[in-house]
Amino acid sequence: MLSKEEIIDHHVLTFDPGDKRNGSLYIGTPPGSGGNFDVTATLGALRAAKLWSEIAPKQVADEQKQTYKTQLKLVDCIEYDAGFLVARFDHPKFRSDAARWQAWLDFFDARHARSND
Repeated sequence: MLSKEEIIDHHVLTFDPGDKRNGSLYIGTPPGSGGNFDVTATLGALRAAKLWSEIAPKQVADEQKQTYKTQLKLVDCIEYDAGFLVARFDHPKFRSDAARWQAWLDFFDARHARSND
């Protein structure tokens, strides 16, 4: 599994600011092109599955990354062959939801092959 620092420093982390059950859950893509992964289409599918809010997604800004590394605790990270990852963290104010994390894994596993199994 990647380290917290590798995830935060080397990925664009997209999160859902509108659904508290998605707190501290992130979709990570490579900087620039985003790899072979269509974030917009995936967010649409997550919304259709009731796993993402209708609020516009946010990304962790470069100037916030050090704070994230200090405050977040890595719980789990799954990398997929399409060149993206999903990461579960915990933050003292924004605990991740285990049931929602499992729903995310079920969603992504049904659509993509894991690269770290």
